[in-house]
Amino acid sequence: MLKQYFISLALLWGGFAHAAEIDKLKQQLEKSLPEVKIDSLQEVDNTGLYEAVVNGEIIYFSADGRYALQGELVSLESRTNLTEQRKVSLRKDMLNTLDEKDMIIFEPEKPEHTLTVFTDIDCVYCRKMHSEIEQYKEQGIRIRYMAYPRGGIDSESYDDAVTVWCADDRHEAMTRAKQGEELAALTCDNPVKAEFNIGRKMGVQGTPALFMESGQMLPGYVPAERLRQILDQNSGQS
Repeated sequence: MLKQYFISLALLWGGFAHAAEIDKLKQQLEKSLPEVKIDSLQEVDNTGLYEAVVNGEIIYFSADGRYALQGELVSLESRTNLTEQRKVSLRKDMLNTLDEKDMIIFEPEKPEHTLTVFTDIDCVYCRKMHSEIEQYKEQGIRIRYMAYPRGGIDSESYDDAVTVWCADDRHEAMTRAKQGEELAALTCDNPVKAEFNIGRKMGVQGTPALFMESGQMLPGYVPAERLRQILDQNSGQS
């Protein structure tokens, strides 16, 4: 009993010491890089490196804070991309915190999977995907649209997205706009800029960008039947 007590005490003390090391490193990095906001900092097991999350990006630092590494960290032993594995986990956490009231959601009668799609009003494959929205619904796929104007803030594609998100009937406006119809410009208090920034933080570089509930990303258009197969497989693995 006494032995177990001392083991527990040692583990607790080790945890405090480890937390103190991380706090010290974070303070050092914030001093060296005052323009960088570190969202989280943790040790990467058995590597001697520390992982910092900065605006959705992962940067590795040496324990003394003197060296930084940005790129893919791969375990040769397990052949696992540790960086991508961590990004998937971060994206899953972000997906779970999103507020659906700002999304344009196309609901199937019997939803079996939810897909979050960052979309641009004008991109060819975004339009192709939306033209098949009934096929996705028939496959039980719930589509949650978020705005990602490829031209960025203050672009024509941004204004087009604002018009759709400000419409009284967002679903109808989305469909009409993606069919190429020019809608009368609207403006209102809208989530387009915020959703665009969320997309950038989640690593979106093109549209459509599809995110499964697991946090894994599918870049680009995927036909409904094939997408259902991927979602079924991914759901079985998670």
